[in-house]
Amino acid sequence: MPIRVGIRAAALLCLSALACGTSAPADGSAVGPEAESLASPPRTIPSDVPFASLEGPFWVANGGYLIFSDVVERNGPAAKIYRFDPGAQTFTTLLYPGAPASTNGLAMDNDGRLLACERWNGALVRVSGGVRSPVAERSPTGETLNAPNDVVLRGDGNIYFTDTTWGARPGAHAKTALYRVSPADEISVAFQVDMPNGVALSPDGRTLYVGSDAQNRLWRLPLGDDGAVGVPEPFADTSGPGELRTPDGLCADDLGRVYVANNSAEGSAVVVFERDGRYAGRIPLPVPPSNCTFGGTDRRTLYITTLHAIYQARSETPGLP
Repeated sequence: MPIRVGIRAAALLCLSALACGTSAPADGSAVGPEAESLASPPRTIPSDVPFASLEGPFWVANGGYLIFSDVVERNGPAAKIYRFDPGAQTFTTLLYPGAPASTNGLAMDNDGRLLACERWNGALVRVSGGVRSPVAERSPTGETLNAPNDVVLRGDGNIYFTDTTWGARPGAHAKTALYRVSPADEISVAFQVDMPNGVALSPDGRTLYVGSDAQNRLWRLPLGDDGAVGVPEPFADTSGPGELRTPDGLCADDLGRVYVANNSAEGSAVVVFERDGRYAGRIPLPVPPSNCTFGGTDRRTLYITTLHAIYQARSETPGLP
């Protein structure tokens, strides 16, 4: 989903100038006035593909299609990256060098190169011209990474990704953390945090958000002109109606609101917070969501991944991939 592609780059250039319950109908419709004010009822996108564990949705604006990962741990043979074309309503497999690979978070840079978090391989990689090139496999002090989970790309080429233990291969690895890769491909620890998961950028590219599923909380980090990360601080009131249980993927809309996939059966919903951290509402689903992103030609389609299906909803506000 951040300034992941041209849309986010444009946002960066612009710098220069629920009172409802947590249950939902079986068809996946959101309920309650707060959900309705955020988006239409989420509904599944029909598919005959037996998806196993969906993650990493990303809207490719230049192509007008969605890509996402079917993780399938340990590089299982069904681990693939899929492409969904809204016009034709079709799912196809994206060709990926070195497949099968248990990819998770995905992004695309301004040159059309794919960035993928490979969990079992412990690497963030870039794919260009059918060639897979590692971007990060070790921490700055030389330890191997655990299982890169989610990634976001700012329009100036700065990459931010989380490294957690979900789906990691056995052995000793670096401490879990949020990392930054500079435009010169230099890696640094942006934030040492327990079990970081989803990561997203504000519309202006000046603020980075990251969730910790061990802490059930969100963090906000300021970003400098060069992409350097400032001092992190807790973000959002995650008690009461905004309580999070296993916060997973994140995305943001043009108003700066942060959408959090609450990946727990205790509160299956995308929970939304205002840019100042106030609780804004929730979009319930019948099953726990894993991640979310905005897409469509008007950027008002909210795509939400769950284990076995993708949901879509129409948002009142455009958002970022």
